Amino acid sequence: MTASAINLSPVGPDEVEQWAEVARLGFLDARRASSERIQALHLMMTEQRLWTASRDGVAHGTYRSWDVDLPVPGRGTVPGLAITSVTVLPGYRRRGVASAIIGSAFAECRERGLALAYLIPSQAPIYGRFGFGAALETVDLVVDTARVHFARPVDIVLEPTNDAGLRAVAPDLYASVAAGMPGALPRTGQWWDWICGLYPDADKEQLRPAVIARDSAGSVVGTASYRPIGEWTLDEPAGISVHDLTASTPAAYQALWQFLADLEPVDRVIAENRPVHEPLTWMLTDRRAVSESHRTDFDWVRILDVPTCLTARAAQGVGRVVLEVVDPDGFAAGRWQMDADEDGRVSVAATGRSADVTMPVQTLGSIYLGANPLTRLQSAGLVDEHRAGAVRLLDRMLSWAPEGTVGHTWF
Repeated sequence: MTASAINLSPVGPDEVEQWAEVARLGFLDARRASSERIQALHLMMTEQRLWTASRDGVAHGTYRSWDVDLPVPGRGTVPGLAITSVTVLPGYRRRGVASAIIGSAFAECRERGLALAYLIPSQAPIYGRFGFGAALETVDLVVDTARVHFARPVDIVLEPTNDAGLRAVAPDLYASVAAGMPGALPRTGQWWDWICGLYPDADKEQLRPAVIARDSAGSVVGTASYRPIGEWTLDEPAGISVHDLTASTPAAYQALWQFLADLEPVDRVIAENRPVHEPLTWMLTDRRAVSESHRTDFDWVRILDVPTCLTARAAQGVGRVVLEVVDPDGFAAGRWQMDADEDGRVSVAATGRSADVTMPVQTLGSIYLGANPLTRLQSAGLVDEHRAGAVRLLDRMLSWAPEGTVGHTWF
């Protein structure tokens, strides 16, 4: 007997609790969704779409999605779809549920004119088969506060506050800094309530201190929030975990880290999900005060519309490359002539000329935000060069150094 098709249906207000239960089981979460969590999901539905995957009326999985204007190199944006809460219930795996979910998400992109899809995988092997490429990495830092000494003083005023105070100033700062950080997910008003612990399902009993950095003119140039790790005793100091840190200038960045390292009685600062280009070690007299406890892929990109994606971003090098993209699903497949001028403007058109470089769509997703050198992926056998020097030329065109510092956003 032929199995019936998977049906993807939008979740209505009266179905949110059932959706939350399916998502909980899919993520192997032992805690039932609280009434506050259900209330939070209802609020999310004003900005996001909740979906249930089912067969013959029986729920098999879930996902959430919403439109984003994703920052790309050159302080431009590209229209994309953020995908999260992708779950498949135990007992229904390897039955086409995940394929149906991603197919539904791609259909959303076509219908809404979105050029790419964007997600954080729970497991790295899952999404490559759907054409996603690992675009950004994240690193967890551990800082030994006793060894923190900065080489140069800075003129920054620090203002201790709490989540409510942070909520008033952080969104504008983040939006400004994130515009210069390709891949930094835009944060809406509801995300800020969640990040600042002001959402209905937040832990109201947890201490949520924060700090605001201002320059000599009084402008906000940095923010940080942090949480205690454990409890200090007379014999043992405590640690803190950096929840979020944003800085628009090197001076603000240094001042925030100095503030965190000077907290008492604190012997270590842990900062998770930080960009791999963090400049902290270069500011210290003892760079070994900072160690990496974990480094992994984080944000993955699936290119669906090659011309829209490439022309949305800027290039760093002048040149012309004919790029052939291999995409078994057909979205990005084709041969594309990419030109970049002296001002960094990019033009892309389909062409019948011979390809200079050939790559799978996963590789294009990995290099799109400028964080992964194409030459490194060539060394891994993930790109073919047909004209000498073409890979290095394309690498120069697409590489990009981010401006400012923001933490990666879970979504």
